[in-house]
Amino acid sequence: MKRLLLFVVALAVAFAVPAPTTTQAEVSLPVEGYLMAVPGAQRYVTQNAAKIAIVGVDGVNLTKSGAKLTKVPKAAAAIVKEAHARGLKAELLVSNYDSSIGDFSSKIAGRLLKSKKHRAAVVKSLVAKVKKGHFDGVQIDLESLKASHAAGLTSFVKSLRKALPARKKISMAVMSSETAGGYARSGYQLTKLTKRIDRFVLMAYDQHGPTWSNAGPVGGTPWVRQVLAAFIKAKVPKAKIDLGVGEYGYTWPADGSAGASLSVAQARTLAGDRATFDALQQEWTATLADGTVLWWADGTTFTARKALAGEQGLHGLAVWELSLGDPIS
Repeated sequence: MKRLLLFVVALAVAFAVPAPTTTQAEVSLPVEGYLMAVPGAQRYVTQNAAKIAIVGVDGVNLTKSGAKLTKVPKAAAAIVKEAHARGLKAELLVSNYDSSIGDFSSKIAGRLLKSKKHRAAVVKSLVAKVKKGHFDGVQIDLESLKASHAAGLTSFVKSLRKALPARKKISMAVMSSETAGGYARSGYQLTKLTKRIDRFVLMAYDQHGPTWSNAGPVGGTPWVRQVLAAFIKAKVPKAKIDLGVGEYGYTWPADGSAGASLSVAQARTLAGDRATFDALQQEWTATLADGTVLWWADGTTFTARKALAGEQGLHGLAVWELSLGDPIS
């Protein structure tokens, strides 16, 4: 996930939606809704409480040394409090996102995963933050990994599982690959990890984006089916898989200048009556008068992904990000 661009959007919309009164209801497939911890973000917990089971709070990052973690954002406390008041779980995301490059850092991940000393220090810090913040667990969101990181990642998970109380769950976000072998090359020893990971979130989004590809769907259905099939072929139990859904959009300006990320509402406003739904990709697209191309995924996409998850017998779904997309349906 290209989180820096989306963070700017989230700040712009953090106070845009009134908080209706809702209560949690039974859902056939558990849904995790991610939230960036910015002031006022808890209103999206309230808005979606009837349709989600867990809130993924983003979160803490590794420092450049790979030996320490940043502080838990102050706004996280209100999110956790609202989640618990609604009968929901809340987990703390830990990542290798580097704001100086606007992306996830393979180098920072390596400094953690290749050092036993650093792994021990980060595990200790993470356990303390979970306890202090009253989180129900941790989601490991280490991205842009290499095959050389695999053993260290497995050791890190093993140490974290041993250090956390048994009631605290550990989940892991996994970058998508189009082949089963691609997951191993991306630093995941999935068979070993499955023994200690309670739930995997397959990030079936960012198939295309303005800084790494030509215009195309955020995560089109044919591609989603391909990466999911590869993940299952890599021997991850379906009962431990949440299908990740991205509800946001991107722009590709015709003049080749840098594109931008958009909330669903922003994409609809820009597109106006130029918006068309691509039935194959199950996403929306538009070409503006100046030639700028838009693609975005919304609640319609989520409904399609929910059907796919049910068809495949998966555990549930996970949506990035509650402040950017439609209310969960």
